[in-house]
Amino acid sequence: MKIAIIGAGAMGSLFGSLLSKVSQPVLYDLNTQHVGAIKEHGLRVSYPDRTETIAIHAVSDANELEAMDAVILFVKHPYTQGALQDGLKKAITPNTVVVSLQNGLGNTDLMKQVLNPAQIVYGFSTLTSDLVEPGHIHVTCDLSLHTAMWPLNHQPSPALQRLCELMNQAGLNTSISANVEHDIWMKLLVNASLNSLCGILQQTVGQVVNTPESRQLLDRIVFETADVAQAKGLAISREKALQHVLHVAEFTRDHIPSMAIDIRNRKPTEIEAINGAIVRQGQQLNVATPVTEFAANLVRSLQQHYPAPTPTSH
Repeated sequence: MKIAIIGAGAMGSLFGSLLSKVSQPVLYDLNTQHVGAIKEHGLRVSYPDRTETIAIHAVSDANELEAMDAVILFVKHPYTQGALQDGLKKAITPNTVVVSLQNGLGNTDLMKQVLNPAQIVYGFSTLTSDLVEPGHIHVTCDLSLHTAMWPLNHQPSPALQRLCELMNQAGLNTSISANVEHDIWMKLLVNASLNSLCGILQQTVGQVVNTPESRQLLDRIVFETADVAQAKGLAISREKALQHVLHVAEFTRDHIPSMAIDIRNRKPTEIEAINGAIVRQGQQLNVATPVTEFAANLVRSLQQHYPAPTPTSH
């Protein structure tokens, strides 16, 4: 099965490294330094107890991709449209299964603008990974954490079933699940609370959870998000929501979420697809989300007023 991963940062590279054990995936990313390092030295993958170097094909020119059976999107939400256009140059054909495992809400809406709904699959993964330097990622979670997918037309195709089989053979705990909407909101709980607070405070997951003041904010964001989910008809209680977030945090204590990295590197974040989306849905459902909106506004303010890089002397 021909598989391309579009958006080969920390998460895309992790999935690519594992899939390379059972197939020959291609990583596509516009980060030429990262792609160049993989080409020259292979992809270094650090686990808590070991480091592996994986030989894997990586490109930064979309024209180097060929027609694929499956494409997995791991780009951040602001880059979804550009990634789809790049994929449509060659990799994405009318027969290609296109899977979004991206954070947040609204990615499938963008996919529907350019793809046949029958080829769109959406889902999530609770795995975490950090990009240490070009060509080197650090896995910051237990690989037993879950990944799930579901086709937009509710009819799993043989190609999707084959992709799921390969992912499981590769060690990715993956399912094709009609319950994915519920599970996406369970991940949204994690992203809205931990990602935003880690980004604002520039701290690890463990630091945010262990500090009483930030823990209080985390609890409020989790409860508000659970209230919106319940108003949508999803069976997610406040107690269940907080238990889930703290469980994920326990397995990812040393992780620095991508939103924190984006803010540190003065890049656009996914705040509109995460906290912003929760606030908007809350407004539609008459559910108050003041702390979630507060966190979103802080991230928006940081983005609008990133300081200029400090000049370096030569």
